[in-house]
Amino acid sequence: MTLRARLALLTSAAVALAVVAASVAAWLLIRASLLDEIDQRLLSRIPDVEEMARTAAELPQGSRHRISLVMGNEPLGLQTITPDGAVEPGLPPGNDPGALVLDDEEQRMLAGEIESPLLRSETIDGEDVRVMTASLDAGGALRLVQPLANVHDTLTRIAWLLAGITGVGVAAAAALGWTTARTGLRPIDRLVDAAEQVATTKDLAHRIDPPGNHRDEVARLAGSVNAMLAALDDARTQQRQLVEDAGHELRTPLTTLRNDLGVLLRSEQHPDRRLAPSDRAGLLRDLEAEAAALSDMVGEIVELARGGAEPEPLLETDLRALVDRAAARTRRIDPAVTVTVAGRPFEAVVHPVLLERAVANLIRNAVQVSPPGGAVEVLLDETADGARVRVLDRGPGISDGDLPRIFDRFYRGQAARERHGSGLGLAIVAQAAELHGGSVTAGRRKGGGAAFSLVLPQPILSPLLDRP
Repeated sequence: MTLRARLALLTSAAVALAVVAASVAAWLLIRASLLDEIDQRLLSRIPDVEEMARTAAELPQGSRHRISLVMGNEPLGLQTITPDGAVEPGLPPGNDPGALVLDDEEQRMLAGEIESPLLRSETIDGEDVRVMTASLDAGGALRLVQPLANVHDTLTRIAWLLAGITGVGVAAAAALGWTTARTGLRPIDRLVDAAEQVATTKDLAHRIDPPGNHRDEVARLAGSVNAMLAALDDARTQQRQLVEDAGHELRTPLTTLRNDLGVLLRSEQHPDRRLAPSDRAGLLRDLEAEAAALSDMVGEIVELARGGAEPEPLLETDLRALVDRAAARTRRIDPAVTVTVAGRPFEAVVHPVLLERAVANLIRNAVQVSPPGGAVEVLLDETADGARVRVLDRGPGISDGDLPRIFDRFYRGQAARERHGSGLGLAIVAQAAELHGGSVTAGRRKGGGAAFSLVLPQPILSPLLDRP
């Protein structure tokens, strides 16, 4: 069943139930009103009960069934109850002494315990009647019997009328429900059409015109779909850019490897072109270096391509120990450069593997640009915004032209172009900072060199030194 059909069915059922409930309530109110009118008519005859009792007693026995009282165009039966509880024949209908049983309340009335008139409903010969019992001054009581046939006839006609109205109401409710569902779901249909168009054409640049105002739920849904399409379009653009940049960057080392391997192959195939041992050893060293650089570049491209997909879980991590491990990984790059770490131990909630790689990339970058005998300082501290890792070096620094693009993928500054590298290390740092909800900045260090600052606005736990 479609959503429109379900919505129409629910709307129709709700309106139909309301109409049925209103009809039943109206019928019950009318019934109560008619019965109350009968009771008021009976009670209005209380001042005449003494006279009616005397008149009934004076009538000849044989003529009682030919004489009757009338109230509201309906016959009114009469019975007399003696002080000892005997029921005497009265006026029809219901004048048979055995037609009505002397109940407990009437017995209490005869005993003088109840003075007010009594009202109750009874059935005589299959016909519903309303009975009022009133006490007499000389003792005993008088029963007035009012048939309810006219009331039942009236209620039956009203029931059929309400049934007809209910049927019309249900039909109108069904039409209203279908119209409401059709009108209310029209914006949803536009969303579905737009989504199907995107799925068919693969055009992520397509946008949906939000209906209504910005507070409308459908308009908010359209805005959310537009935001999702924009995010998907941006992700696809970045993916395409990454593939294009990766293909461009991989072409150079692959060309170098192919050329070097070609030289080696030709030297083996042609004895007159054999290389000198020193040239051959140098060529093999170049091949090893290019293969290592290519391997690093492929790993970094894969890391960037994965982005934040299925990241490792957040863990409480000792940041000082993490920074120490990252520094240890980079010290062997150039043993002539000293790497020092300062900062007391404390914990933060981070992705430890990803963050360690990012910190290692910052330190590696600083070591590679440092002169022989230089020093790289890694400072760990706490700020009002969270945890901060700063990496300071005394290299050539960052030029004004390189500073705005230093964290772009495959971008290599003027100083970095003279050495091997993919231009992806700092891009991985920026990606890690974004995944942690933090930021990374680069600047020039006073006195020469570069300064990188990685800030992680994660909730910092109590320092390890303060724990028992």
